[in-house]
Amino acid sequence: MTWLPEFGIFFRLNDTEADPVQQYHDGLDLIAYAEELGLGSAWVTSHHFRSDKGTIASPLVFLAAASQRTDRIRLGAGVVVVTLENPIRVAEDAVIADALSRGRLQLGLGSGLEDWAFGPFGVDWDERLRVYADKTAALRSILDGDDLGGGRHLYPPAGDLPNRLWRVASDPAEAARIGSAGDNLLLRSSKALSFEGNLERHSAAIDGFREHAGPDQRIAASRTVIVAESTAAARELAGEKAIDLHLSNGNGEPWFGDPELVRERLRNDSELRLVDEVLLQVAPAKLTLAQWKRNLALIVSEVLDPVRDEGDRFARVS
Repeated sequence: MTWLPEFGIFFRLNDTEADPVQQYHDGLDLIAYAEELGLGSAWVTSHHFRSDKGTIASPLVFLAAASQRTDRIRLGAGVVVVTLENPIRVAEDAVIADALSRGRLQLGLGSGLEDWAFGPFGVDWDERLRVYADKTAALRSILDGDDLGGGRHLYPPAGDLPNRLWRVASDPAEAARIGSAGDNLLLRSSKALSFEGNLERHSAAIDGFREHAGPDQRIAASRTVIVAESTAAARELAGEKAIDLHLSNGNGEPWFGDPELVRERLRNDSELRLVDEVLLQVAPAKLTLAQWKRNLALIVSEVLDPVRDEGDRFARVS
């Protein structure tokens, strides 16, 4: 591998047994540490109520706080479930978070995955895709500065934030539509497919997106990675339940291992040659802040830096 994509982190705060307030502070600390290590972005999920998939109901509020702890790292909402939101309020929160971060916000949008969260918001689960499409179009119009009635417009203006919209897809046709709209693509896997089936679907989605996208539009993929001194230690840290869940979700064998194993997985992952950014996560495992930080330090020093150095040496020889 002579070229690597950019790397960031993606996390959920998914331990519902932990103190939620302390988790938010730990999450802010983790983002600051990721910046210290030189990683390019930090993304957080959005889930309402008490979900074991994550506990950040207001990612834009959280990222606004993170912006005051950092200077360079891009801050990603992965994603705002716009289906359950008022598009004007999403736009207002987004432009303020972007202003506070001085243009580092990455605004991801999704339709929602948890049917039980829809009822309290008064949104019909069966109508979610139509509602999502309508609200996404409305949000783009608002960010573009269109009249909201009576000569009212979004303030402060969105600037180039519309170029930093991301949408989730694995379907090739949907990926092509995202490319045509000028948005960026967050790849996701389907539980209904095998790991090999998801890779094939991703490949078609990447082709569809690239065919319709401009040169500055980006694709991000995620990989589940825990590095420890030994593969046994990494797998013990994750837990067999998390490993089994990762496999059953169509994501293949997680990268839980010693540095040599994870370096080899990275070198042999052909999909990573096709994307611009890779988001490193540990979910469905649940790590403490200290464990997360140790994991990131090993990923950077024992996996990413050596593989980058291999590429540099190859480029110089060539």
